Amino acid sequence: MGLLVLKNYAIMLKFLKKIIVPVLFLAIGFGAGLASYEQYCQKNTVVHQIRPQNNGSYKFINPLYECEVGGETYLSKYIPFEDKIRTRINDEVQKDGDFQLSVYFRNLQNGPSFGINPDQDFAPASLLKLPLMIAYFKKAEINPELLNDELVFTANENSDGLREMQQIAPAEHLQSGQSYTVDELIRWMIIDSDNDSMALLMEHFSKDDLYQIYGELGIVNPYNSISSDSISVKDYASFLRILYNAAYLSQASSEKALGLLAQSNFKDALVAGVPDSIKVAHKFGEREMAAGEKYSEEFHDCGIVYYEKYPYLLCVMTKGNDKNQLIGAVRDISRITYEEIARSYP
Repeated sequence: MGLLVLKNYAIMLKFLKKIIVPVLFLAIGFGAGLASYEQYCQKNTVVHQIRPQNNGSYKFINPLYECEVGGETYLSKYIPFEDKIRTRINDEVQKDGDFQLSVYFRNLQNGPSFGINPDQDFAPASLLKLPLMIAYFKKAEINPELLNDELVFTANENSDGLREMQQIAPAEHLQSGQSYTVDELIRWMIIDSDNDSMALLMEHFSKDDLYQIYGELGIVNPYNSISSDSISVKDYASFLRILYNAAYLSQASSEKALGLLAQSNFKDALVAGVPDSIKVAHKFGEREMAAGEKYSEEFHDCGIVYYEKYPYLLCVMTKGNDKNQLIGAVRDISRITYEEIARSYP
């Protein structure tokens, strides 16, 4: 009887080895694969979100558990209110205005998007302050002391010219001869859209390193584009997506970047189109065009609207001859978009 028990035990042990060992290796392989996949997501441009993993510790980001790089999402692109938004923009915004506009909308819950002239190029102007912030924060992840470096601002003809370019100017300017930390300059550049801060930060940052950001994110470099100094709403929206999903910067850096964008002092366009209780992390840009252009003004505003039931990304770029009309058009598009979303997701 004892020999029979031992024999049966040996058979069972042999059987379990056949089952357990492969399962164990499979589990180890899955864990390693998951880790490498998460690293891959961090190093590449995220085109859409499949499964968020926000544990509640962040206000502005929603890191990805899974991601996909390149190409369009396989998820349904149908957005129930898309036709209503398109129709209302045409009826309420475009009918009385001699201007051009592009709109890009993206649902940040699962990725469906739509656009109106999404590939048309515009002069980015102050919108370029956002990728410069991303470039500095990327460097600071390797060298945190970079943000504490002090830079001295010296007023000159160039700075005077940059100030004159801003019709939507900051309430205060940098003081000539005074030193500022990189961190302070980034805050000033984003919250007040200060041109002096951007110029000073650009002076102390490698252009090659800045251009590398565009390459790594798969975005056309506006500095080297065929139509110089231009970008589309669709391309620019990528910067906001990679921050929201913490897919390029670390989670802490992405949260900080969006937190600064949410403190922007300009509130007359995207922000004015939603209730005061809803946070909007955004960047605006304005440009007075050169003589001879059909349109004399450009105005853009791109951001993330943190509507609790349905956070979304909205980017609007416009060209026209009346800056106030352009700002009003962006405000109306923001309002129309919010109203249709709130109606669908009360």
